[in-house]
Amino acid sequence: MKETIAFGVHLPVVNLEGNSTHSREQILSFAERAERLEYDSLSVNDHVVFTTSWLDAVATLSAVAGTTSKIKLGTSILNIVIRNPIVSARTLSSIDIISSGRLFAGVGPGSSKIDYDVCGIPYEDRWKRFDEALQILQTLWNRESDIPRLANFDGIYYKMENVSMEPQPVQEPHPPILIGSWGSETGLKRVAKYGDGWMASAYNITPEKFKESWKTVLSYRRSNGKDTESFQNSMMSMFGYIDNDKEKVHRMVKNILSPALGRRPEDLEDLLLFGSVDHCINKIDTLCNVGVKRIHFWPICDFNEQIEIFSKEIASNY
Repeated sequence: MKETIAFGVHLPVVNLEGNSTHSREQILSFAERAERLEYDSLSVNDHVVFTTSWLDAVATLSAVAGTTSKIKLGTSILNIVIRNPIVSARTLSSIDIISSGRLFAGVGPGSSKIDYDVCGIPYEDRWKRFDEALQILQTLWNRESDIPRLANFDGIYYKMENVSMEPQPVQEPHPPILIGSWGSETGLKRVAKYGDGWMASAYNITPEKFKESWKTVLSYRRSNGKDTESFQNSMMSMFGYIDNDKEKVHRMVKNILSPALGRRPEDLEDLLLFGSVDHCINKIDTLCNVGVKRIHFWPICDFNEQIEIFSKEIASNY
């Protein structure tokens, strides 16, 4: 057995092949299969608008919370700026209750300007708004006793006066807050200050950069007098397709994923899990060696078949 690492999967809320075919059966059968295959977690990504068909993150995760019983559930990430941090706190608390305490809250401001444009929020304000949103989330979930507490916040963008957030989440003191960052110094300081863990983006960071950034964020945690032992990390949006046919894999990256993400196919193949079982295991070994603790696999098509292959031929080695 290799070094221990946890594996999750992304729910197939987006159809990267360009059609708008979604169904209840597709989502729920995927979730139930992931739980049966003993994946650590299911997560859902969030966009208001996108270049192709995309199911709502919160609605989809709520449905899955009611049809699974053991697997962890999370957002990866939920844009708590455009969704509003107070509304998001209520929503996430509700999902934690519905799932009997299985939620992890991956949050961030997102990177899509069009999401901000259609919601009427200035894109250039997103990081300042996000800093306030994180403080609000922690304030609303800062449960010191069983007595309901009134929360107050006086920021530039958000204000609360005597707000009661009831009911609180099942988990105490609250679900883990995992903060998305591509690895900038400012972003890592934010992760260390406000988060219970870091969500890295698989197609936006190399293994070498992850290793350096993970050491940095742990250093920031220690300098702030915060715990590092329980601090988490996850490599999210690990798109992939497991297949021995190299030409087929090349075509899929070039024709499906590259146009959707606006990235060069060569870069995506280099960073993500495309190719044979052995090729993907070698990539995962590299990520284990630089300190990655959890990987969330996101097959770009043939969802159920791909998570079966990944579980039986790759995850079983760890």
